[in-house]
Amino acid sequence: MNETISTILRRRSVRAYRPDPVGEAELDLMLEAARHAPTAMNQQPWHFTVIRNRELLDDLEEHCITAFIESKNSALREVAKMAGFSVFYRAPMLVIISGDPDALAPQNDCTLAMENMMIAATSLGIGSCWTNAVMMYYATDKGKAAFEELGVTFPEGYQPYAAAAFGYPAEPYPETPPKKANCVTILD
Repeated sequence: MNETISTILRRRSVRAYRPDPVGEAELDLMLEAARHAPTAMNQQPWHFTVIRNRELLDDLEEHCITAFIESKNSALREVAKMAGFSVFYRAPMLVIISGDPDALAPQNDCTLAMENMMIAATSLGIGSCWTNAVMMYYATDKGKAAFEELGVTFPEGYQPYAAAAFGYPAEPYPETPPKKANCVTILD
């Protein structure tokens, strides 16, 4: 099997991280991979916000947990009440990709960039985990105000479309969960 396919198949959501920071060289490679993702008509409508400040990560996480507790979704309320629950899994770094909502396909563009970033991270021995909490919280008026209060801002008019925690795994990657077998139709 070639190295690229092997890396894609090895990538897992990591939910336990060592506190060691992601190195500058590794971060640069991950961001370069992200910026090489395809975009609709090559608009590249994105901006990458990297948060490595532990206090800021903890503050943002507390806001997101509050949003879970106040959610109308019972599953989110229940998970937020669990002992030790952590939205960002104590990762040393969070990356938020915001985009221009007036672009042709900003959600797709930003999501593709994040996937490239997550695969690049795996190839470098760095774990990652997608977190929808950032976009969910930012979508509320309370969330927008909290982001601004915390100093987590995006270019004028941009909004977050993708977010993931990154860091070195504290334990081996989990086993591959079963994948759906009957989800492909080929029309020859």
